[in-house]
Amino acid sequence: MAGSIRARLASATAKLKEAGAYDEAAAIESVTGPRGYLLLRRTEEGTTSPLSLTVPASLKQALLSAAEEFDLVLDALAEEAYRKVLDGSFVPPESGKARRGAAAPKAVLQVQVDVELRSRVQALLPELGKSAGYRVTEASIVLTHVCEELGIERPSTAKAESLEMRFPKPLVGHWRERAEAAGVSLERIVEERIPALLDGSWVPERSSYMTASERGPRSGSWSESGRQRLWLPIDKVLLSGLRGKAEELSESTGELVYPGAIVRAILTERLGEPAE
Repeated sequence: MAGSIRARLASATAKLKEAGAYDEAAAIESVTGPRGYLLLRRTEEGTTSPLSLTVPASLKQALLSAAEEFDLVLDALAEEAYRKVLDGSFVPPESGKARRGAAAPKAVLQVQVDVELRSRVQALLPELGKSAGYRVTEASIVLTHVCEELGIERPSTAKAESLEMRFPKPLVGHWRERAEAAGVSLERIVEERIPALLDGSWVPERSSYMTASERGPRSGSWSESGRQRLWLPIDKVLLSGLRGKAEELSESTGELVYPGAIVRAILTERLGEPAE
């Protein structure tokens, strides 16, 4: 889970020493020492510039928490978005309007992006907007891609008929194994629980979607096996209700509660998590 990188690097260092690879072990110790990241920065090519994104404070916290859980760097995901635009494989969809409610507190999320990548994409923006039929910005490119890769669905960019999520691979594997043993599908488990969510007779535990800092650390790491895309063909009416309830919970808790977080709570409640 989050915060386990240093522990795993320490374990790798010990194993390298056992194997007699002392130079390699010393290299890891150097970069994990005080300000060791500066040693890596000196070897990076190119110059970066900051891109400041004004987003709801709850979205910023959700992105930081998800990136921490998966051991991902938002800067790297941002640059990935620029590269996908340049190779023609990605154009962010037009953002819709979220349901009106109390004005959400705003925060600035800043990422560092390669200067050359930014200049090339900036030159393409007018053409991209003309082709798409709506305004395409650096912010929409980065936020859309980062949210997709972390499995965070925003109300303003929700796809009407599909729900694509990202979860740790061991977690998805565990759910599928337990569901198969019980003779039930994941989508059925979710669909059976949504009505109770909508009528208020069931409320997901806040710990299922609270920020990582509030959840507190846990041993082990989901990120060792990476993240996995999970798509569930949920009934359209139930999916619409799920999205609406997620918005309501976000407003009442002051935290971003997105559909994937609720689905995670449902599946975890029914199927549990893999043993540590």
